[in-house]
Amino acid sequence: MHILIAAITAIGGLIWALYRLQNSGFDLNAFNPFYWARRREWEKKLGTKPIHRLENSMEAAALLVVAMARLEGEVTREHKQEVIQQFTEEFGISESAATEMFAVASHMLSDVFNIIEEVKNVLAPSVEQYETRHKETLLSMLEKASTSEGKPNNEQQALLNAVKCELNKVPEEAKNW
Repeated sequence: MHILIAAITAIGGLIWALYRLQNSGFDLNAFNPFYWARRREWEKKLGTKPIHRLENSMEAAALLVVAMARLEGEVTREHKQEVIQQFTEEFGISESAATEMFAVASHMLSDVFNIIEEVKNVLAPSVEQYETRHKETLLSMLEKASTSEGKPNNEQQALLNAVKCELNKVPEEAKNW
C-alpha cells in the first residue's frame, strides 16, 4: 500500500511541476520530438526565398523570361505585351493567365538583386521536368526577350549562359508541362 501511495504522490508531483512550468512560460511542446520536427520543417520553408521553391517548370521558365526582360531596365508596355504573347503561344494558356504569370514573376523578382547567381536555385526544384523541346523553347523565349529592344547586353548574355549551363547538366527524364 505504501508503494501505491508513493507512486500516486510522484505522479501528482510531476503533474504539479509541469503545470507550474507551463504557467511560468516554459513551452512543454519542446519535449515533443514530432512537434520539434514539424516546427523545424516550417522554419526551413519560411527561410527560403519564394523563387527557390518553384516546382512547376512553366512558372520557373516564366520567371526567367521576365527576369531577362527586366535586365534591360524598366519593362515598357510593348515589351510586356510581347512577353505575355510569348507565354500564351508557348505555354498554351489564356491571356489573363499569362498576364497573371507575368505579374507574379515580377513580384517575385522585386527582392532579387542578382538573378544570374540565383539561376541554379530557381531551376533546381523543376529542372528534371524539362524535356529537350522545353529547353529549346525556354532558350528561344529568353533570346526573344533579350533582343526585343536591340542587341542583348552583357548581363542578359550572362543570364542566358547560366540558364544554358544549368539546363545541360540534367539527364533526360522529364514530364510534360
